Amino acid sequence: MSNNLINSFIIHSRPYSETSMIFDILTKQKGFVSVLAKGVKQKKDLSILQPSRELLLNFTNANLPILTKYEISDTNNLISTKFMLEVLYFNELIYKFTPRNEPCSSLYKFYKSYIKYIKDTEDSSDIIIVGFEVLFLREIGYEITLDHSLEKDINPEKYYSYNHQAGFKEIENNTSLDISITGVDLLNLIRHKFYLISELNKVRRINRGIINRLVGERKIKSYDILD
Repeated sequence: MSNNLINSFIIHSRPYSETSMIFDILTKQKGFVSVLAKGVKQKKDLSILQPSRELLLNFTNANLPILTKYEISDTNNLISTKFMLEVLYFNELIYKFTPRNEPCSSLYKFYKSYIKYIKDTEDSSDIIIVGFEVLFLREIGYEITLDHSLEKDINPEKYYSYNHQAGFKEIENNTSLDISITGVDLLNLIRHKFYLISELNKVRRINRGIINRLVGERKIKSYDILD
């Protein structure tokens, strides 16, 4: 057993027995792993093990590692309950899209910085959600793209719809059945200036279409509570 404490975030948890739990954790050093917390339900400091709080964990080396020690990394890094539903949604995306036991230091760094942003921001829920979706998709290799013909020529006065094979493409008019956004919003989207997007609801629908296509038959349960 290593005595090194590992920077971690709890992404998902589930009961293992009457007294124990399994935590799926995103770690800086070991990637996305599951650990068994024996007897943790009976411990007075169980409240430490909360999502969105960076923790320092120690666990054994095994197929299902056993959690042996845990402590808070920073006492000031717990976000308010205001955006907890959004965090649970983000955690579900990580849980369903992140491979197990593979290095993901970039994803960890992104998640940590985004949690800090949520803690300090006054932005709306829509801005927070769109920002995470776009940046998370980029982290896992599905960055929102443009049709090759648009790479240097986005007209702010035109309308654009998203094609899953080609990316965003210009449409002749705004009567298409596809969801379309203005060139201004598209420019702000690809520049990651999410707070300047005027029709965030449309971008959220586009993002949801991309995510649902990627997740396949599995369902993103958080959509039921975010809508």
